[in-house]
Amino acid sequence: MRTVSRFDDTGFVRMQMKDLPDEQVWWKNVSFDQDTGQGSYLMKMAPGTRSNPHIHHGPEEFFVLEGDLTDHDGFSYRSGDFVSLTAGSSHFSHTKSGCLLVVMHRGATESILEGVL
Repeated sequence: MRTVSRFDDTGFVRMQMKDLPDEQVWWKNVSFDQDTGQGSYLMKMAPGTRSNPHIHHGPEEFFVLEGDLTDHDGFSYRSGDFVSLTAGSSHFSHTKSGCLLVVMHRGATESILEGVL
């Protein structure tokens, strides 16, 4: 089987984030299995939005296709950056101008309180 997904296709749904129900973050499942926390998805973040604070129980990688993304520690990513985060890492991110990401997980994530970072 083959799956082809595009950012201009329909099928994006609002990402449910604990404690951030109003953030304009959208995702489209490509191969992500919520039970195992493994797989890939496309993600759109509107200008001025942020992700929830979370810890990775497995590695996470993402590719910034367009826009900007800044982690809670001030580290900024830009279009063309491929990022690898190890299991046990924790963070949250925000975008000033909005961004498009391809995200790959190899383990579950867990929401945490912002002060725990």
